[in-house]
Amino acid sequence: MAPVETTPIREHIIDLDLTPHERWQFLSGYITDMDELLSCYLRDFEGAESMLLAGMIEYKKNILPAHYLEEIACVASFSRFSEDQVLLANLYYDILKLYFGCTAFAVNTGETTFHCRNLDWHTENNVLSRHSMIFDFRHDGETLFKTVGWPGFIGALSGTKPGKFSLTLNAVLSQDPPEVAFPISFLLRDVLTSADSYADARTMLEQTPIVSDCLILLSGIGAQEHIVIERTPRRAAVRETGEQFIAVTNDYKKLQNGTGGNILQATSCSRYDRALTLLREAIPQNNEACLNILQDEDVAMQITVQQMVFNNKTGEISLLRT
Repeated sequence: MAPVETTPIREHIIDLDLTPHERWQFLSGYITDMDELLSCYLRDFEGAESMLLAGMIEYKKNILPAHYLEEIACVASFSRFSEDQVLLANLYYDILKLYFGCTAFAVNTGETTFHCRNLDWHTENNVLSRHSMIFDFRHDGETLFKTVGWPGFIGALSGTKPGKFSLTLNAVLSQDPPEVAFPISFLLRDVLTSADSYADARTMLEQTPIVSDCLILLSGIGAQEHIVIERTPRRAAVRETGEQFIAVTNDYKKLQNGTGGNILQATSCSRYDRALTLLREAIPQNNEACLNILQDEDVAMQITVQQMVFNNKTGEISLLRT
């Protein structure tokens, strides 16, 4: 098992009743952390950053809602980077997902559903692990949903809506061309914000055109409410299971793809098979048992930065940084 970061995990409330430009004011206390993260993201775009930034004007005008752009402006106001650079960093997955791995599973125990995931992402100096945060998005003083993220990142890669559903994003590659469409991390946040049920979330995730390929694990609170939604920008297929659980790594199993092996698929099958073997041996009944699966040496990777378990019924999050 990889060493676990033991410093307290920071949690912050995002008050959705504030104006978008006021929601991230707490970042004034995390300027150094945020700029370290933004530098890390943008470094991966070296050689292409100017070209990408040149396309931002039309993309912002035609695709992105004003409230997200106002939130990006708020983030940038505490950073040494421009608004467009902060936005570019927030679009990292859609532009460059080759550094993502990830193994995830959902399991229904009869009492609740645990939604579990390893976030595998290559970064320098362990910055994604060290700066991990939990964001509690509230409306009228009550938790609407929670996400696991980092200072400066306003979208969602992993989130839970208590008593409703949880969702997580895994990377995958297809031969379909990218689209000028909505970014997936912003779509996941939209789903957490506006979908009032597992069924609503499923519809939005299946039908909304998106920029790039992805795999989405969606789980509710019902016994059979766990699916993997396989996406390209315009295509979608849903993988279901008759078992109490479902797992996902980094390859398509329903969509016809036609690609050979790639960097994401190098360990995908072995991690997937191992997770299923452990789930079939014993259904995990608590957070610790779920984390034991995530920490198995044939499931976790050297680039694993977060290990998390969501309790879909209560909204409780157990998060380890590795």
